[in-house]
Amino acid sequence: METDRKMYDRQKQFFLEAYNTQRIGWPRFGASRLVPLLLDAADLPEGGRVLEVGSGEGRNLEPFLDRGWSVVAMDLVRTPLLEVRRRTKERAGSKPSLLQGDVFSLPFRAGIFDVIFDFGVFHHLRLPERRAYSGWLSRILRPGGIVGLGVFSEFFRHFEGERRRRNFVTHRGHHDVFFREKDLPMLLGKDFSLVVSDTESPGPLDHYRIAVYRWSGNPD
Repeated sequence: METDRKMYDRQKQFFLEAYNTQRIGWPRFGASRLVPLLLDAADLPEGGRVLEVGSGEGRNLEPFLDRGWSVVAMDLVRTPLLEVRRRTKERAGSKPSLLQGDVFSLPFRAGIFDVIFDFGVFHHLRLPERRAYSGWLSRILRPGGIVGLGVFSEFFRHFEGERRRRNFVTHRGHHDVFFREKDLPMLLGKDFSLVVSDTESPGPLDHYRIAVYRWSGNPD
C-alpha cells in the first residue's frame, strides 16, 4: 500500500513542534478510563505484554507496570519518550521499553503482544491507512488479544463554536478524523469484535470515544 509519507511527515513535524514548544493540546497526566477497561478485558492476573502506540509522555503506562506487565511505549517523536524515561526513572519494579517508531512499520515478532493500546493515533490516519491498520496490529497480536482505541468523537472541538460538515479536517498541519458511536463496531473490520465502548471528556472541548476490541485470530 502506498502511504502519503509527505502528509505524515508534516504530522510528525507538528507533534515535534508541539512538544518542543510545550503547546500540547491533549491529555498529559492521569490514565485514560480506557486503561481499566483494557485490563478487565485482557483478564491476565499474572501480567502480559502491552504495546502503546503514540504513548506520548506515558500517562497510561503506570497501571500496567504496577501489575507487572511488560510494557513497550512507542511514539513518533523522541521528545515525549524522554519524559517517559524521566517519569519512570525512580519507580520500583518494572520499567517500560521505549521505542521511537510508527504504525507503518512495527518492528516486532508475530503474536508477541496480549494488548495493543492506541489513544490518539488512529484518528490521525487517512482512510487507506485506517483500513490497513487492523492488519498491522493483528500480525503482532496473539490470537484472542485485545486492542484499545481512544479516538475523537463527533463532539470534539478544536475551539469554541467550531462547525464541520465532514467527519475529518486538516488542522494545523495534521489530519483529524471524528467518529460516531455507530462507527465503532466495524472500525477495525470483521475480525475484531467490539467488547465495550464508552466516552471520555477530560476537558470542556475534548470528547473521545473509547473502545475495546478482541481479535478473533483469523486475519484472513
